[in-house]
Amino acid sequence: MQGFAWLLFVLFAADLAALYMAIRREWFAPGQSAAAGVLLAIILMFLISLAQGNSIIQAVVVGVLVGGMFGGAILAIAWYFHSNELRALYSGGDMQVEEDPNETYADEE
Repeated sequence: MQGFAWLLFVLFAADLAALYMAIRREWFAPGQSAAAGVLLAIILMFLISLAQGNSIIQAVVVGVLVGGMFGGAILAIAWYFHSNELRALYSGGDMQVEEDPNETYADEE
């Protein structure tokens, strides 16, 4: 991997990390974060492919497929954990069962 492609790859990794954090921490509206993050991942993967000397057509295919798949995977993971956090928040927390001190069990009698 050449120098400029390496820099673009670092930016690609930073984009994926920022996408994950933006969805999980609700830094912006989730739909806008998702669209911007995945689109930037596609563009960066397209530029990485061009920087490695690939043709325009191959760079477009690589950008859309690889960038879109990585962006979509990160988005799905972040959205899954974010949804679980919201579900736990609205259901009252960790769903721990409290024991009734007045209740007796058959083996205690």
